[in-house]
Amino acid sequence: MKRQRRRITKRRITKGGARLGAAAVEFAIVANIFLVMTFTCMEFARMNMVRNLAQDAAYFAARHSIVPGATTDEAIAEADRIMSSMITNGYTVTVSDLDDEATHVSVTVQVDLAQVAFFAPFFLPDTTIETVARIRTERYDGFYQQ
Repeated sequence: MKRQRRRITKRRITKGGARLGAAAVEFAIVANIFLVMTFTCMEFARMNMVRNLAQDAAYFAARHSIVPGATTDEAIAEADRIMSSMITNGYTVTVSDLDDEATHVSVTVQVDLAQVAFFAPFFLPDTTIETVARIRTERYDGFYQQ
């Protein structure tokens, strides 16, 4: 009788508990980085939306107040109307004096970042987003008078 050789092979354990622990550790490392990046992107997108909204509010309020007879309250109401589409508090609107002699209208909108952002105030305390729109008025200095 011939003796048969037995092959001894080592098998890798690919299924089961050994790989499961490595996957959990990898997920714990990658998930934290992924979540921080996701929330950072969302925060910067929100701050960019607030900045664009403040620019629009200042521009349209200035456009609304360049006509003869417009008042400061009307300009502030127009800026409030636009700003209230996204945020309800945390901003101030300042309009330059509107009289018959004004040649320019200047509208400033300031947004307090602590009031509108979620995570940025932890890293950027006491920060405001400020935008100014300055437009020439349509008040002519006696152009049509005889």
